[in-house]
Amino acid sequence: MKKITLPGYFFASVILLLLLVSFYAYSEAQRLQRELLRQTEAKGTALAEAMETNIKNAILGNSILEDLISQRLLDNARLIDQLLLSQPVDQNLLREISVMNRLQKIELLDREGHPWPPSLPSTIQRRMEEMMERMRRFHSEEPFMGPEAMMTFMWGRLWQLPGIEENLPVDPPPLIGERKFWKGSIFGVAIGARSFPGIIAVHANADYILNFRKEIEVQRQIEELGRQSDIDHVALLDNNLKIMAHTDPSRLSQEERDPFILTVKNRGEPLSRIVQSAGGKRRYDVVQPITLNNSTLGFLEIGLSLDPMETAWHKSLRSIIALGLAILAVGILGMAAIFYNQHSHLQKIKSLEAEVARQEHLSALGNLAASVAHEIRNPLNSVSMGLQRLKAEFFPTQDEDQYSRFIELMQGEVHRLNSIVEQFLSLARPIELKLEKLKVEEVMTELATLVESDAKGSNVRISVLTPPDLQTVSADRNYLKQVLLNLILNGLQAMPDGGTLTLEASTSRNDLLLTVMDTGVGISPEILPRIFEPYFTTKDKGSGLGLAIARRIVEEHGGTLTVNTKAARGSRFLISLPLEVAEG
Repeated sequence: MKKITLPGYFFASVILLLLLVSFYAYSEAQRLQRELLRQTEAKGTALAEAMETNIKNAILGNSILEDLISQRLLDNARLIDQLLLSQPVDQNLLREISVMNRLQKIELLDREGHPWPPSLPSTIQRRMEEMMERMRRFHSEEPFMGPEAMMTFMWGRLWQLPGIEENLPVDPPPLIGERKFWKGSIFGVAIGARSFPGIIAVHANADYILNFRKEIEVQRQIEELGRQSDIDHVALLDNNLKIMAHTDPSRLSQEERDPFILTVKNRGEPLSRIVQSAGGKRRYDVVQPITLNNSTLGFLEIGLSLDPMETAWHKSLRSIIALGLAILAVGILGMAAIFYNQHSHLQKIKSLEAEVARQEHLSALGNLAASVAHEIRNPLNSVSMGLQRLKAEFFPTQDEDQYSRFIELMQGEVHRLNSIVEQFLSLARPIELKLEKLKVEEVMTELATLVESDAKGSNVRISVLTPPDLQTVSADRNYLKQVLLNLILNGLQAMPDGGTLTLEASTSRNDLLLTVMDTGVGISPEILPRIFEPYFTTKDKGSGLGLAIARRIVEEHGGTLTVNTKAARGSRFLISLPLEVAEG
């Protein structure tokens, strides 16, 4: 079979398809990456806005509740002060007030920060003097009014709303402030007493305040948010960029010095960025100012891990590449099929063109042969008749044997020339088939018997293989025998050193297949394409018309004659006759 070579424009088409698929995969991957990043940005912005609302509500709630608690504590302190104006200090009463109002403790401190009234014996006189002075002022309705009476001090407050700086409490007196009496206390207030020269400090219950903060504080919300897989970190900073809440509690109270956050503080508008961490991971940061009543309460920083986006992008990228490769493979296979079909079609066209050219060549040769045969046949007849008269009417007086051999030699050459003329004529004139129902196995057996003596002389074994239920075929017996005999004789001549000649008949679909196969020297690839050409032969005494005539006879029956051969392994001639045509 002739090797098929794909044309150059097929490879050019493959390269163009490869470029198109590569461009598609690259552009789709870039588009997908941009879309995933846009979704991450949208998620970060939405999360920041939601967190800003929650934090503002939490801060507002914290501030309001702290105000309420502080007012409640101040009311308790003022109540105690009012009680002390009307009666002496009663520690049991103070403890009862502390328990009823869920207070941690109540402290009465003098101007130096010592408990009041003094409990040491050396201060009894001083205490009595103060009590007498207080009773005198009480009866005269002139309560004690020192500088402490105007003081309001608070500790433990975390949240302060903007716009109320004028209502902030004042610092405690220096001596009292240095004593740090509120250490270890979570939340409390102190007021300057009117009933004695000092202050009244009220400490809120620690468990109550801690539970309150634990329920509504921002740190808990941020820690819960940080448990999500795609959250890298969340931080809440005050106006001084001090960390008030963070997903990493160890960073609380630290000061943030990131220039990016400083830029957000200076601009007063949210900004975002993509950061490459030291471990090679990337994250998307959003910094959102938290404002309330046109005042900035602090800054919210949210870091979203880009690992889920990268994972989704890589999975989609693999799908895009697989799809691109599939498109490329299908495209290449499709183009290969198109080019192969086109090539096969062109081959068929070339084959038909060659067949037409061959038929035209045979027609020209046939016309030439008819003209030549007509001109040669009459002289040959005259020569043949003259030789017959010489042999029958003239008797030499000497060398009679030599004379007879000479006459016979000339008659043999005349017969040979006449045979060649007959073959010429068979190419020129139409073949008139006399179709009849034939049993091919009988024809093959008859021909095998005919050449059996020649086969034995060449040490060749003839094998006839036919199935018992072989269909009959409608064909011209003499012409079919002529074709098979020509192929059989060629096979015998191809096995000068002996071998096996196989005659086989079978059916395939709607065709009858007749095979003549030898185990001879085979046909060389150089001359194989020309063996059916008229007048081409490799034999010394051959005319080169046997196979050409055999092929024409088979084609007149509507069949084909083909050959397969391998060097030193013999040749196989296959005759295919259509059964439906033959039976019609």
